[in-house]
Amino acid sequence: MIRQDCREDGEGRIKAATVSAPHIDATARSYQDYLGYITVDEGTVSPEQAWAWGASKMEGKRQIVMGPESGTKVYIRLVENEPVPDYEYLKTFGWNAIEITVTDVEALNDRLKESPFKIIGDPTYLDFSDKIYPMQAVGLADEVFYLNQVRGNLPDYDLPMARSFVDHIFIMILAAPDVQKAVDFYLDHFGWSQGNTYHVKYGVINDAFNLPEETPHYLSMTCVGRIVNNEIDQYPEGTTIRPGKEGLLPPGIAMTSYIVEDLDRVKAPFISPPLRLGTPPYEGRRSACCIGAAGELIELIEAR
Repeated sequence: MIRQDCREDGEGRIKAATVSAPHIDATARSYQDYLGYITVDEGTVSPEQAWAWGASKMEGKRQIVMGPESGTKVYIRLVENEPVPDYEYLKTFGWNAIEITVTDVEALNDRLKESPFKIIGDPTYLDFSDKIYPMQAVGLADEVFYLNQVRGNLPDYDLPMARSFVDHIFIMILAAPDVQKAVDFYLDHFGWSQGNTYHVKYGVINDAFNLPEETPHYLSMTCVGRIVNNEIDQYPEGTTIRPGKEGLLPPGIAMTSYIVEDLDRVKAPFISPPLRLGTPPYEGRRSACCIGAAGELIELIEAR
């Protein structure tokens, strides 16, 4: 296999999802052994990086940046963090799932049955399209994955076909108390656009909140052109603010990093002024962080 990126960095591209991992080595091994992910960088969180995240106590914590076997330069960054006993996946606002394109979801489902991952949704077609065939699983850091076999484009959107058994992130899932307010943050501050809206039966949400399986949930999307980058879900009554410890990143999926063409055009207030870092996913480019309308931590990296 020739390992190379599938596209150039451009506005709105997801560049990384950051996962708080209390057991970072075991989590990294699970990605390697069952997802085929490869370590592309390993080190510790610098003072500048921790300051940019608004998480000063993360300084010196280990971090491992991993990417798919395909060579696509979209990463999952594991950062060593303290456990938060009160945190329950799919029960709080913020980044709730990482959606990844895969070649054969049924084969992956079989593989994960004997793994550290917990399967919370077997492969099932979505109501509105047979081009999307996902399953859902939870990793050792209580990070939820939507593992999606893409079988073609949708009428309004281009979807990535996997080039390795488990390839790259292509959508991040955000749980919000107000979907439109959350969408508007990306439109108003970054200049992105709103995608389609749906009311769909949503198995993992219904299971998490013990709701009838037919219960529909409202969701919308943000996109840049024909590329969707966020699914934003309206979460039900009983969803809570994500618990955490002062000075540390949130538990579970802590942050999403996106490419933007120009940080100076971003209208959101940054946690701290932009800085340059040399390691992946930054590669010497300017970056800065802000907070979205659902309380989510967002990192922005300039395209060049």
